Order: sequence, then structure tokens, then C-alpha cells
Amino acid sequence: MSFSENGFWLAIALKGGTDVQIWDLRKMTQTKALDIGSRVDTVKWDYTGQYLATGGQAGISVQAYSKSAKSWSEPLKTAVSAVSTAWGDSAASLVAVDSQGALTWLGIREG
Repeated sequence: MSFSENGFWLAIALKGGTDVQIWDLRKMTQTKALDIGSRVDTVKWDYTGQYLATGGQAGISVQAYSKSAKSWSEPLKTAVSAVSTAWGDSAASLVAVDSQGALTWLGIREG
């Protein structure tokens, strides 16, 4: 589970599940269920609450929320395995660690 920085959003991945539930905590309602397509072991919002990284044995996926269009997209999907992730400055990079302890740095977009 991961809270957005402003505390408005909560992302939850259930153990063994392939989807991520997005909750709006101001309304206490689930607003979206994102089907990632493979088991999700970790979820992490970036500082702005616009990007959500998900990771598992099958790879990493980044989901992006467009406030103006009120829609989700998937700007990145990679086969890099991850049990944990951390965002770099301005969501320009993502660091992942796999189950063996190997670190992978991914450049997501230009700062």
C-alpha cells in the first residue's frame, strides 16, 4: 500500500493479486482498479501523486494519472523484476530492488 504525498490517494495491491485499487480518501471511495496484468508485490506513488509505480516478479509498470483528462495511462512497462521501488526527483527516475538484492535504475522521463 502507498499513500500519495498530499494524503488524498491510497493505492492498494492485495497479496497475490494483479490489480491495484486506487482510493480517494477524501470521499472514502474506490475510484479505480488498475489491472496490471501480472502479480503486484509493491506500489509507490511519486511525490506529485501523478505517477504510480507497481512492481513484481514479471516486471515494473508505471501508471500515470492525467488530472485534466481524468484518465490513466501506462507510459512505462519493463521486464525488470522488483520487490520494492523508490522515485527519484520529479519522477524522472525510478530505482528498483529485486528479490536477490540487485538494484536497477530506470530513467523514466526528462526532468
